Order: sequence, then structure tokens, then C-alpha cells
Amino acid sequence: MYTYFVEGGIMMWLLAALSIVGLGTILERTAYFMKNEQGITTEFKEEIVNLVRAEKENEAIALCDKTNNSVSRTVKSILFAYRNENDLYESKEKLMKEKALEQIENLERRLSILGIVAYISPMAGLLGTVLGMIKSFKAIALQGAGDPNVVANGISEALLTTAAGLFIAIPAIIAYQTFSRKADKIMLEIEKTSTALINIKKARKKEKI
Repeated sequence: MYTYFVEGGIMMWLLAALSIVGLGTILERTAYFMKNEQGITTEFKEEIVNLVRAEKENEAIALCDKTNNSVSRTVKSILFAYRNENDLYESKEKLMKEKALEQIENLERRLSILGIVAYISPMAGLLGTVLGMIKSFKAIALQGAGDPNVVANGISEALLTTAAGLFIAIPAIIAYQTFSRKADKIMLEIEKTSTALINIKKARKKEKI
């Protein structure tokens, strides 16, 4: 492996840095989703809605405390906001959107870094390929093309950087798409559950009037 790294030329240093950044981001995002986004099930969402509809907010908050995910954290923030009867309901709707945006920020954190790694890696590999070919043509111009060893180093450098760039980019693209899809799904659940709770509260207020 070290031999390939040396033969790949100077661009291998940039590719190595990109691979470290990409791998670190993938591990961090995997750990985040495993730790902070568990228990988002249909049963959980239905139970939350049913408890709020039955005016059992304390039990709903307790259920949110037991479940660690973006939906439960947003629901808990909304329920605490509705406890303050001095606030306008319109402001609580805005608060819901703010809390949802906070969770969205956590879900999408560092995904842009992964996207950059996925985009730059093949470009860096291509640049390494160009540099390797330039090296080969220079060697041919100086020493002729009779001896294959004259151009072997340049061609090796060109092929290795291309392969390394793709090797880094492909997992980064897969990870980026996977995390983005998961984040979008969670954001949709936040919006659906939060809207359901607000509609229940609005309907209850109209009944009291």
C-alpha cells in the first residue's frame, strides 16, 4: 500500500486527506443516527398523538423523555410551549417551526463536507492522471519511447490517482445519499407529527370558544 502511495505522486497526499475527512464524517454521522435517531416508529407517533388528544400532555412528555429522536425532541418543545397560556397560538406555531429547524440542522450537519469529498476526490484523481501523463510525455521527449521503463512511472502515477479518487468518491457518494435520505425521512416525520399536534390544539381552542 505504501508503495502505491509513493508511486501515485503528490496528488496522493490530497487524496489521503480527503479519505480521512470522508471516513471521519461517515463514522460521525453513523454514530449520530445510531445514538440520537432511534424509536421513530408508527406506534410511537400514534401514541403521542393519542395522548395529546386525550389531554395527557404529561404522559406524552414522559414518553418523549424515554425516546431519543428528533421527533420526540420537537414534540416535547411544542408541548412545553403550549403550557404557557400567555403566549399566542400563532407564536407557538412559529416556535414549532424554529424547533423543527433546529433538529433539521443537526440532521444535515457535516453532510456538505461529505458532498465536497465525493465531488473533489475524482477531480483530484483526474488531476493526478494529467500530471502523470505530462510526466510520461516529458520522459518520452527527453529519452525516447524505446524503453518502456521511461514512461512506466508516469503511467503508474496516472492510473493510481484515478483509482484512488474513485475509491474515495464512491463510498462518499453512497454515504451522502443514504444520510440525506434518512434525514429527509425524519424531517417529514417531524413535520407530520408537529402539524397533527398543532391541529389538535387549535381544534380544542375552538371548542372552548
